[in-house]
Amino acid sequence: MSGREAAGAAVQKALAACMGPGAAGQLALAQVRLAWSEVTTEGRLERGPLTSRITRVTGGTAHVEASDAMLAQELTLRSEALVWAVNERMKGRPGATIELRRVAVSVGRGSA
Repeated sequence: MSGREAAGAAVQKALAACMGPGAAGQLALAQVRLAWSEVTTEGRLERGPLTSRITRVTGGTAHVEASDAMLAQELTLRSEALVWAVNERMKGRPGATIELRRVAVSVGRGSA
């Protein structure tokens, strides 16, 4: 087990003891969502009415909901770079135990 994996396991164990078994997973998802927001804002993919958000992560796939079909297409075209940037952004963050491998983008029905 690497140092990062050991640290992640320690954080998960501490959170489970203090806040319940789902706390570590929620923290990890929050770290992914925060990194996504930072990366898309920095890449100017979040501006005006165009927004995107990670709804869930399953098996290393970030399920992203985009507010617009054109934004969804842009996110899909940049998906490899976005995955790399999000993973880089999360390095060293407490509780950031999820590593993304791909992005699945859809257009949200209720997004504006």
